Amino acid sequence: MVGVIKNIFVDNWDGFEELNRGNIRSIVYKEIKKMLNCGSLDIGYIEFKCEACGEIKKVGFRCKNRFCTSCGKKKSEDWSDEMVLRLVRTKHRHMVFTIPKEIRNYFGRNRKLLALLPQCAAQAIMSWFKDLNKKEGFTPGIVAVIHTFGRDLKWNPHVHLLVTEGGAGNFTVWRKVTHIHYESLRKR
Repeated sequence: MVGVIKNIFVDNWDGFEELNRGNIRSIVYKEIKKMLNCGSLDIGYIEFKCEACGEIKKVGFRCKNRFCTSCGKKKSEDWSDEMVLRLVRTKHRHMVFTIPKEIRNYFGRNRKLLALLPQCAAQAIMSWFKDLNKKEGFTPGIVAVIHTFGRDLKWNPHVHLLVTEGGAGNFTVWRKVTHIHYESLRKR
C-alpha cells in the first residue's frame, strides 16, 4: 500500500519538476527519485518460495531514505531507540531555537551555515549552565537536531534540543536544575 504523501508525489512530481527545472537541488532530485522507486521490483528484490505449495513471492528492496514515509519512519524509530540507550538517566527538556525570519534565506543559499545552528544553540545552553557556578562549570547533556522546514512546510531552519535537567560539575557529580530561565537564553 502506497502512503498518502507518496501518492501526492507520484501524482504531481513530474509537473513540479517541469515547472522548477534548474531550481531543484540535485540531492533533492535524487532523494525524491529514490522514494518514488521504493519497493519497486525494478531496482531489485528478494524472492521467497513456499516449500509446500511452490508459490513464489517477490519483495522489492526498500530505499532506506529518511525522506520516504515508510523507510524514514523506521529510521527515525531506530535513531530514537539508540538515543534512549545513550541518554543520561535523568529528566530532559525539549527546547526549540529559531532564527529571525529576516536571515533565514542566508541559510537557504549557503546550507553549510546550517551546521552553525546546533553549535550556537548548544553554546547558549552551555554558557547558561556554566554561569550557575563558574567554579563548578556545570555541563548538561544535549542532543541537537536541525529541522529546515516548519509545520507549514515553509523554509524555517530551527534546532530541536533535548537538554538534561541538570549538569555535571567540576566538583559536584550532578546538580539538578528544574528551571532554565528563558530570558537568559534569549539574550545569549
